[in-house]
Amino acid sequence: HPETAGKLGVSQGDTVNIISPNGQITAPAYIYQGIHKNAVALPIGQGHKLYGRYADNRGANPIEILSSEPIALSGSLPFLTQLVKIEKSKIKKNLVSTEGGTFQGKREIIQMVSLSEGFKPSQKKSEHTHPDMYEPIEHPVYHWGMTIDLNKCTGCASCTAACFAENNIAMVGEEEVGRGREMQWIRIEKYIEFENDKFSIDYIPILCQQCDNAPCESVCPVFATNHSREGLNLQIYNRCVGTRYCSNNCPYKVRRFNWFDNDFPEPLNRQLNPDVTVRERGVMEKCTFCVQRIRIAKDKAKDKGKTVQDGEVTPACAQTCPANAIIFGNMNDKNSKVYKLSKDIRAYHLLEELNTKPSITYLKKVKHNINL
Repeated sequence: HPETAGKLGVSQGDTVNIISPNGQITAPAYIYQGIHKNAVALPIGQGHKLYGRYADNRGANPIEILSSEPIALSGSLPFLTQLVKIEKSKIKKNLVSTEGGTFQGKREIIQMVSLSEGFKPSQKKSEHTHPDMYEPIEHPVYHWGMTIDLNKCTGCASCTAACFAENNIAMVGEEEVGRGREMQWIRIEKYIEFENDKFSIDYIPILCQQCDNAPCESVCPVFATNHSREGLNLQIYNRCVGTRYCSNNCPYKVRRFNWFDNDFPEPLNRQLNPDVTVRERGVMEKCTFCVQRIRIAKDKAKDKGKTVQDGEVTPACAQTCPANAIIFGNMNDKNSKVYKLSKDIRAYHLLEELNTKPSITYLKKVKHNINL
């Protein structure tokens, strides 16, 4: 807790010694408002010494300072609590994280309504009256879209893990993340709102919004990023020359650049998805709405002489979400679940004032107290 850290003279990244009657471990300090002022939390599962490679000497093992005596009432080992003493050491560690600021201010990234307002139509926002720079894009058969219900999202990051596995996304490691070169197509942003001793934590998955007025498309000098007739913001890897203009012009910051050729050493190469291209150094990449799954669903529908029906194609993130917060489908189908949810009274678009016309609709989070 910030108050506890202040009393101990500890700042973010300072290394502290955690001492108990059973032993001592050393770990870097991460300051967080959502913990009791007189408590310290340590995850179990780190501090390996015999695993080798990347797992060797990473983190600390809290089991080393726990008592080996079982709890009298339950007979189990005391994994939950242990009285400890905290001392600041002279070592400082640079804590690497993909997390940006945890305070959203007035940007309205995560929008909320009270319990009573959640079932009432919201006031209609003013629409853009200026003419668009480009002709409107037509989507004659398919217009793929997605809805994300923030009232269901728990921030578990299952969608992120599924996206890594499905789309052959490389793990770039701690050093590269520390240089701002993280590699992920969908990220979970966490925002903390606090007032006095009360606080609230809210999560939002952010991925490529597949904009109809995509700012990235107009700045690419080689047309590596362009718009399809199905509403997808395409990325042509063998055309990309790596200017990174698209990443600079994306207000959602969801495009990633490959600084290196990422290797998948044996046997990890066998886990790669053969339906997805492994990107090489010097090209941009981003969420594709799992276009390989869309292609398979369209081929099956074509063999049957019909179009893709609602529910016949599901991206990896939506398939894996345990809360069913992510819904995908054809926005042109007025009977589809994604279309109906996009017209929900809680629906809004991320950074709507920029008029990028995203294909992803978020549903506002419903709270008992809107101030939190």
